[in-house]
This record gives sequence, structure tokens and C-alpha cells, in this order.
Amino acid sequence: MIEFKAVNKKYLDGTVALKDVNFSIDRGEFVFLTGPSGAGKTTLIKLLIREELPTSGEILLDGVDVLNLDRKELPMLRRKVGVIFQDFKLLRQRPFLKTSLFLLKFLVLRRM
Repeated sequence: MIEFKAVNKKYLDGTVALKDVNFSIDRGEFVFLTGPSGAGKTTLIKLLIREELPTSGEILLDGVDVLNLDRKELPMLRRKVGVIFQDFKLLRQRPFLKTSLFLLKFLVLRRM
């Protein structure tokens, strides 16, 4: 389960990216995050995978507060959450669907 509890993110320049965000996503749910440019989508994902830290609030993954994890625990955290970015993080020589299938195949083979 993923939970955001009263999460706020304000950047040093004063920009408020997220204000009092609360939601939960149950295990096995497939979620799309959509919205206009500047709505805070990327910020929310970066907070979830702890690429950035919130100004305040609590972020839980399977009941564990991700903000209290050691740096060495972050790779394991990021393996638990499947994130597909729409930009340069895709493989250049493959379109979205082929990249996604390639990654799924890689993950399945790694577990064998």
C-alpha cells in the first residue's frame, strides 16, 4: 500500500508544488497520474521514490515511512514501485510499449 498523509512540498524559491496531499493506493492497484503541466505530478513521483524530500507530511510504502530509510535502502524501495516516465528515461531505440515489455521481461528473468 502507498499512503501520502498531509504531504507538502515547497521549493526554496517559494514555489508550492504540493499542498496537503492525502491518498492511498492498495497493493495491486494500477494507477495513472495525469494532469496539466505544473500540477505536481513529477514532484509527487519523485517524493514517492525519495528522489526528493517533502517539506512536511508522511509517505508510507507497505507501512514503512520512506523518509526514514537509509540511502542504501533506496534501491529496494524503488524496486517495489513501478514507475514509467514519459520522457527521456525511456530507451531511445524502442517505443513506449516495447520499452515496457523489455523491462517486464527483464524483471521476470531476474526473479528466476
